[in-house]
Formats: sequence, structure tokens, C-alpha cells
Amino acid sequence: MKRHIKYIVVHSTATFDPKVSQYYGDFHYVVERSGEIKRIQPETTVVKNVAAADNEAIHIAYAGGRNKAGNLGDTRTPVQEEALYNKLIALTLKYPSVRIVGHNEFEASSGCPGFNVKDWLRAYEPEITIA
Repeated sequence: MKRHIKYIVVHSTATFDPKVSQYYGDFHYVVERSGEIKRIQPETTVVKNVAAADNEAIHIAYAGGRNKAGNLGDTRTPVQEEALYNKLIALTLKYPSVRIVGHNEFEASSGCPGFNVKDWLRAYEPEITIA
């Protein structure tokens, strides 16, 4: 079943120990600390994560989001950040009218993903290797 995708919602998994196996069922994709992107759910599946957007959203998270003290914040590695950026670009090519938003734009109290997605996208400069 084809869905109309209006949002790509960026999350963190709100975890801090990368060695512990995590349950990632609430996302379509998870970007591991190594930069590996795991597909968790097919894009055709409605994932229950942000009630206001779920029917029209793809949910992507980076593994992490909690520091060693257990507080929410931005814990992305450089390769994770680049992989997340590249996956967002690929999804915007697939869904050209989509809006990329942070989970906190729907639920401000969530603190997720631990950074301002719009500011990051405006300022991020991907690593470009020219052969």
C-alpha cells in the first residue's frame, strides 16, 4: 500500500551504550554509531511514534542521544552525522515534497533528537571526497 509521505521525522534512540542491543521497532531506519543504516520497518508501514504525523511520516533515528550521565543531547559521531545527512537527502529525492523535522517540533517536551534539525541542515557541510 502506497502512503503519502509528508514528513521525515528525525529522532534519537535516547540510548547511550552502543554495545547494548536495542529495540528499534519505532523507526523505519536507524543510523548506527558506525554510520551503518539499518532498515527496521518498510516505508509502507505506519510506525507509531508521533501521533500527529505517523500516517504521513518516515521515522529515522540515530543510535544514541543520551550522554554518560543519562541526559538527553546530541551524541552523533561524525560518520553517523554524515550517514544521517546522506539518508535524508536520498529520502527527499524519493519524496520531493517532504518536510524534514525533528521529533521535538511535534512534541517540544520530548528533547528528541537532541539538536535543532533545521539549524543543523542549514549549517551542515558534508564531507566531499574528490577522486
